[in-house]
Amino acid sequence: MAGLSIDWMLLESAFESHAPEQRTLLDGTTGTIQVFADGVVDETKLGPGAWIRVEPIPSREQYRMMERFIATVTNTALKDALQDSIVGKGAFRRFKDAVGRYPEERKRWFAFRDALLHRFILDWLKQHKLELQEVPAWNLDPPMTPSPEPTTPPVLEVGAVTAVASEASGSVPVSADRAELEALRAYLQSWARSHGEEYHYLFGPAAFERLATDMTQEFIIYRKRSL
Repeated sequence: MAGLSIDWMLLESAFESHAPEQRTLLDGTTGTIQVFADGVVDETKLGPGAWIRVEPIPSREQYRMMERFIATVTNTALKDALQDSIVGKGAFRRFKDAVGRYPEERKRWFAFRDALLHRFILDWLKQHKLELQEVPAWNLDPPMTPSPEPTTPPVLEVGAVTAVASEASGSVPVSADRAELEALRAYLQSWARSHGEEYHYLFGPAAFERLATDMTQEFIIYRKRSL
């Protein structure tokens, strides 16, 4: 059968790995993949062939993946958090932390990223004019529609926080006005974004939503104690 037979899992791993010492090469005549973890390419193990260096997917391409995903997010709180998270150094870690607070969207992000990664790999093979025996059964269509289920993270449980405060003080729980608290939280988020440059040395953009949530919860406890 004409074309290359490739170990797709090994090739995908090579594109995802950013280990500084790893070197991966693919033989353009047989599809054989050789991985050298210590950064030294042992040519005696390569043998004859048209060897092509497999580079990990560039950071700029990963950044574009995050931007494309954010454009599909409809949950306002998550969209704001993700947009904040990709500003400055440490964007990938902050993005992962932010989307991780929304389980359904986290699953969609992984599927979204996989589809774009697989497209990138197939384009790379095409650019090198490599003919394939078969193409893996990858889903190349990223899921564009968010889950219809509510994706608000469990960070503002008014009743739970009030109950904890009441249990600690031994008093009867006092119900809080959720709309008022949500309005406070939204205001704090807006304020944090507009004043972020003044406080960039204290906390990064990804901390804005968490700061607003923490301050709101502290307000709940404070209001309970002051009554």
